[in-house]
Amino acid sequence: MIDSIYILSLEHDKPRRQRLLNLIKNESNKSLIDKTKIVKGVYHPQINDKFLKANKLDYYKNWALSKEEAERITTAYSKEDHIRTANRWYCQKLKKGQIATLIGHMECWKQMILNNDEYALIFEDDAWWPSDQCLSSELNYFFSLNPDFDIFYLGRNALLASLEESWSVDPKYVIPKYSYNNQSYVLSRQGALKVLMQNPHKNLMSSDEFLPACYDDHPRKDIRKIFKKCLKPLALRSDKEFAWQMNTREISKKEGITWSNIENSDDAD
Repeated sequence: MIDSIYILSLEHDKPRRQRLLNLIKNESNKSLIDKTKIVKGVYHPQINDKFLKANKLDYYKNWALSKEEAERITTAYSKEDHIRTANRWYCQKLKKGQIATLIGHMECWKQMILNNDEYALIFEDDAWWPSDQCLSSELNYFFSLNPDFDIFYLGRNALLASLEESWSVDPKYVIPKYSYNNQSYVLSRQGALKVLMQNPHKNLMSSDEFLPACYDDHPRKDIRKIFKKCLKPLALRSDKEFAWQMNTREISKKEGITWSNIENSDDAD
């Protein structure tokens, strides 16, 4: 079972993390809330040359691709994801918000090591699951299978779901291919050490790009040269996912929580 739960959240986003804390408090296993820790994220306006230099950080400078190359490397995605990824992510400069997400996840991994966690569950504060689902039961069943893994996704956006293979132990799970969204995943201590050894602080980009590069062939050759596959991954099958990312303008207005959109942050350069 997990040793800690880390919720990555910006200081001013108390309503968002409170929504997630309430889900955890209502779990059948009441010890989960005692294992929960808040990790303060970096607000993207803080990121500038002075901030990066003071924290010995740097970002990947050659991110933006031509439209032709971006479209070529995303042809295997679904039509929607192909167009969105090519035009909105690969053809644009890195955003400060993208850089901030990876810095935040790195802090969670570092805290795992400092706290001697064997396994930790990491949530972004917009993670959500229906109240009739049980996180404890989901985790207990998974660990009862004695899985050999470094990272396990409770929810994600599987860009290449049709190419994923079922896990031989239980077809409810798959060996994930390149995916977006890191709102909910379990990481092992060895996994945390492996990703930190890749020195992501020297080539900051979105955590959605970095983590998949550590367990699958990233569609971009330049990223494959920087980060090597090092993680043993597992994930719930797309139609069996436990958690979702609940963060849209409509949801924010209805629930009175902050709506954040990485695309609205400034370019990194």
